Parts: sequence; structure tokens; C-alpha cells
Amino acid sequence: MTGFGKKSNSKTKKASNKKTKLSKEEIMNKAFKFQSQGNISEAAKYYQYFINQGFKHHRVFLNYGIILKNLGKLQEAEISLRKAIKIKPDLAEAYLNLANISKNLGKLEEAEISLRKAIKIKPDLAEAYSNLGYVFKDLGKLEEAEISFRKAIKIKPYYAKAYYNLGNILIDLWKLQEAEVSLRKAIDIKPDYVEAYYNLGNILRILGKLEEAKLCSEKIISKRSWSILGSYSFNREMKLD
Repeated sequence: MTGFGKKSNSKTKKASNKKTKLSKEEIMNKAFKFQSQGNISEAAKYYQYFINQGFKHHRVFLNYGIILKNLGKLQEAEISLRKAIKIKPDLAEAYLNLANISKNLGKLEEAEISLRKAIKIKPDLAEAYSNLGYVFKDLGKLEEAEISFRKAIKIKPYYAKAYYNLGNILIDLWKLQEAEVSLRKAIDIKPDYVEAYYNLGNILRILGKLEEAKLCSEKIISKRSWSILGSYSFNREMKLD
């Protein structure tokens, strides 16, 4: 029995030694590969192993932070993203994701600061303008939100989510004809955009375009037969990137 125990320990040590022989680049590349394949749990293990070895790389902290954010571990994600920024201060994507975390934690001013930094680093980052519009909306700055969404669309003309969010802001500003145009554009880009059909239908009812509103309801039924229809309330939920 003693011999068996020693043999088992030897195998464990060999497996452990084999893992520790991986270089910094090999560990990192394995993590990248697993993440690109959609194997997030394995990617997370290798990112954590990389970090535990005392290695540092901005892309590792960025990717791991995004994984933690998507898992709802916001405080841990924030720490990881700030480490990425410390290594590479001009990492716009890190600021973009850090802003999303701040927004979800209710830290709207911090989210605005992070998004402005992302835009300063990368002025053509449409997602940053779109998310900034979302933050402005929650801060009650509707006109600024409208401007921000329009900037996102100017950079990325086929940005369905930005058109949808702009439509919602225009509804809040009671610019219903403009909201109609924006929501129709969102649907043109993304024909299965149920939320856009929902709000468009309600606008059309208010504008007296009842037959067109009915068509929106039929579209919703064809895509989500379980949807509750006929409500005159708007779906105000906006979409972050």
C-alpha cells in the first residue's frame, strides 16, 4: 500500500511539474485560444493561473475582467480592468468595460469619466458614444444623450442598437416623428428587433397610424408569440455594449 501511495504522489508531481513548465506565452495563448473557442470556463482557469504565477499582461487582465463582468462578479472585474489600465493607460476597451461596471453599480459619474477617457483615446469608438448616451439618459441629460447617440450612428451607420436607443430618447423628448424614423432604421438593420417594433407600434398608435401599428403587433406575434400586446406603455430599456 505504501508503494501505491508513493506512485500516486509521483504521478501528481509529474502532472504539476508539467503544468508549471508552461511559459508565460504558452499559458496566455492557451487562455486566448479557449476564449476564442467559447470555452470561457477553461479560459478563466488559465487567466487565473497566469495571474497566480505573478505574470502581468494588459490583455490578460482585460479579457479576464470582461469574463468576470459577464459572470456578475463586478468588484473583481473592476480590479482586473484597473490593472489592465495601469499596465496600458491607453487601452480604450478597458475604459469601455469599466464604465459598464460603474453604470451597473450605480456610479454614473464614474461611468461618464471612463467613457470620456475611452473616447479621448479612440475617438471613433462608436460603442463608447452609445454607452455615454445611456449614462446621460440615466443622469437626466436627455439632449446630451441624443447628441451622443447621433455621434455613435455617424461613426457606425449600421448600428441598430444606437438607433433603438436614440429612438427611446426621442420618445422621452416627445419628438415622435423623429423617433419613428430612428426605430424604423433600427428595424431595417435588424429585422427581428422585437423591442423596436414594440415602441414603434406605440408611436404609430399615438400618431393615429393604426393600420401600421397593427402591422407592428403582427410582426411581434410572428417573432414572439408569447408577447403581451396592445399596451400603450413604452419599453424604455436601453442596450449597453
